[in-house]
Amino acid sequence: MSCTRPFHGADFSHSLFYLTLLLWTRRMSGLADFSNYLSRIITSHSAQACDGQPLRLHCPRHSTISIQFAFYGSGVAPACRSDPGPPLAAHNHSCSSFTALQKLLSECQSHRDCQLPVNHLLFGRDPCPGTTKYLHVDYKCKPTEHKRHVVCEGETMTLRCKPPKVLNIYAAVYGRSLGQTSTCPSHLTRPPPFECLNHEAVQVVSASCYGKQKCAVAISNQTFRDPCFPGTRKYLSVVYSCVPQSLLREADPDVFASTSSPPVDTEKAAPGDPQGSFPKGSRRPHNSGAVMSSSLLTYAYIKEHPETAALLFTSSVCVGLMLTLLAVSVRVTCRGRQTKGDGHAAASRSLAADRREEDDSDGEDEDEEDEGDVGERTGSSLISAGERRAMRGWEEVTHVSEAAELAERIERREMIIQEIWMNVYPNGSSC
Repeated sequence: MSCTRPFHGADFSHSLFYLTLLLWTRRMSGLADFSNYLSRIITSHSAQACDGQPLRLHCPRHSTISIQFAFYGSGVAPACRSDPGPPLAAHNHSCSSFTALQKLLSECQSHRDCQLPVNHLLFGRDPCPGTTKYLHVDYKCKPTEHKRHVVCEGETMTLRCKPPKVLNIYAAVYGRSLGQTSTCPSHLTRPPPFECLNHEAVQVVSASCYGKQKCAVAISNQTFRDPCFPGTRKYLSVVYSCVPQSLLREADPDVFASTSSPPVDTEKAAPGDPQGSFPKGSRRPHNSGAVMSSSLLTYAYIKEHPETAALLFTSSVCVGLMLTLLAVSVRVTCRGRQTKGDGHAAASRSLAADRREEDDSDGEDEDEEDEGDVGERTGSSLISAGERRAMRGWEEVTHVSEAAELAERIERREMIIQEIWMNVYPNGSSC
């Protein structure tokens, strides 16, 4: 009898295949979204709009707008020029608004989405009446997880990232803010009662540090334009992050166009600096700059896509439970088959032993019959007919007793076989 139970193996295989395909599709889609998110927060973005048009700046979730540069005036903007005259110089600063950067910072800085109508009224006095003007903005999407470093005037700011990561600058401000009396205090002069900030410092810091593993910037009025009254002690505040070199190379190929490797500071490493403790050519383990190399960015992605993360986690747990159940089922099945084989072997050995006993008893009976026949033939002439009848009766009684013994032996063998089968299959069935 076959010991198989009805099981829809084909349906289960199809369901498992479709589930795996669905999880793989969702995972690929999630990785694509995450890669797009990383590209958005690493690269610089530009937006441009002509007079009378709206300008919109947008960043993904868990990131905010960080203005790098703003220009409002006339220059190279073919889509905005109505007259087919000769091309003008790019960003003609002789016809530009000096309040463009400050206006963009006040309206869009640290927002996720910003939309402005472009016209000269937004920036105060018209810098060049009668000409077609446009607004050009460069900005970055600053992630919520970032680093901030503040250094006082007269000192040197050093920024570094562990290889293979490089620096990405999001914002830099030189000056002094209101309420920051504990930051770089001055005992000689009192802080001014108003803010004096130079937001153009981000261009200087980016030119010195963007795409490098280490950089040093001197904090002084010679490096940055002084936005405050003379005698005011200022400081430089930089917002940055360390991103994988390969990811930045893919997002912004122009950064490493001049050299095959990111430029690093050639100054000698200070004692105890982990960056200089490994000689050139050493087999120091390092990452390949994969998409998932930054734990902070991974955490940001999980916060941005909680449904996808929960689905991947639940699916992983389900697949693990299914594999565990399959392994337990295989183990139980193999153990049952092994026990069944041991029971069959024991029964076979018992039957073989009984058959050998029967063969031995049959051989002894035949030998006795042969001896009896020989005795009859040799002594037939010496015994009388009455004695022969008595001997035949005795032989019949002997045969009856032997038959009874044989029946008892067969019954005992059947009982032994039944006990063996009951021990192997306690429920009384082979399945």
